[in-house]
Amino acid sequence: MYIIADVPKNVSEELDKVISDKNLSSMHGDLAGNIDGEFSIPKGKQVVSPFLLECVLKHKKEYPEFFNKAHSMLRFKTSALDLYNLWVNFQKKHEFNPVHIHDGLYSFVIWHKIPYKIEDERAKFPKMEDKEKKAGHFCFLYTGPDGRILTEDIPVDNKYEGKIALFPANLNHQVYPFYTSDEYRITISGNIGFLV
Repeated sequence: MYIIADVPKNVSEELDKVISDKNLSSMHGDLAGNIDGEFSIPKGKQVVSPFLLECVLKHKKEYPEFFNKAHSMLRFKTSALDLYNLWVNFQKKHEFNPVHIHDGLYSFVIWHKIPYKIEDERAKFPKMEDKEKKAGHFCFLYTGPDGRILTEDIPVDNKYEGKIALFPANLNHQVYPFYTSDEYRITISGNIGFLV
């Protein structure tokens, strides 16, 4: 379904420079997020594209049926994968991304800066069982064989800084709000599709 990998340090450092640009174009209204700080970062494409290809190859190795099925739908003899949009989210406390999907074949999220610990987030809700505590989580949703909606929760916190998740673009996912920090949760995301 998805893979998680480490983002090379030099890629993270270059992305820091890209997202520090004071003239980023807002994507507010173009994305699903209930987040004020959503910005397009086309200058980051050349920074992340080579690394993303490595991630796609890793996903293809772990889930060959997904890639082969997607590629077989093309009626062209040659095609190439292309990162066709890229953005950064500066998520504040209480903001969230509702359940949504993306365009293209693959999507990804780079957890660039996560300003909280999952233990602190869980402690905000002492009367709930741990399995019910979702604050700060990144969550995939899919239909099980019996028709029930199942979830795959990733308890994202500061230990996930510098990691990427790459997944099929049509896989439903969401981001729960966090409550214990006044700093931004910074993530970088984009969509990858076939260029024919």
